Amino acid sequence: MGARLAWNNLLTASGVVITSSADATGYPAGNLSNPARWKPWRSSTTTGDQWVKFDLGANRSLQVLAAINATIHAGGTLKAQANATDSWGSPTIDDLLTVPSTDFTRVLADWRGASSSLRWIRFYFTNTVAVSSYVELGAAFVGPYLEPARSVSPEIALRRIDPSVQRVAIGGQRSAVLRPKYHEVSATFVLQTATARNDLRAAYETVGGTSSVIFAVDPANPSLTFYGTLQAALTAQNRGPDLWDMPIEFVEDVA
Repeated sequence: MGARLAWNNLLTASGVVITSSADATGYPAGNLSNPARWKPWRSSTTTGDQWVKFDLGANRSLQVLAAINATIHAGGTLKAQANATDSWGSPTIDDLLTVPSTDFTRVLADWRGASSSLRWIRFYFTNTVAVSSYVELGAAFVGPYLEPARSVSPEIALRRIDPSVQRVAIGGQRSAVLRPKYHEVSATFVLQTATARNDLRAAYETVGGTSSVIFAVDPANPSLTFYGTLQAALTAQNRGPDLWDMPIEFVEDVA
């Protein structure tokens, strides 16, 4: 399994209709039309199951479903579901999203491999022990992904950034303004063919440095699956006949 870049979020496209089981005041389901992970949907407080649902308007090709910054009922579960119709008795995709014991990036991604063409998407929170609380989803992502034939080189730079500000008074007293930490990742898709090079260029042409993407250095490892934006220029470096290195600079979005 190689590094993957999911770059076209079908859920934030124009015309998608978003509904939910119930909205908390100030946290409507429509917030999820914005890719920002700090603008969440939140359910009303309840002991029952909760869900948020997306109507894409027509069948669309998808390979990954992801929940970002999800808050689940204590003891409960979260499923990523997709179906051709608004009928959920036995959806085509009905996958449990597993929260890792150490959740560094808060991206729960269901990598499907083969593409499915479906219209309806639902994230379903099951309250298995009837806890009276809300659930929350910071952002959601559904779409295709790129997995170049040659993955990123082992020389990956993973930086954990703390932008908090420390202040020291004349007397030595120290205080701090705490700000959310985030990751920066530098990696290179090595020795790509001209076709794979152009696939990466096409993805970058679509998202640029502003649209949120999922960059999985290792899709099997949640701690190496990130949600954020590509940064700097996309530079193709020729290494030989029809072989190109494609460096990627990535910055994680913060909640």
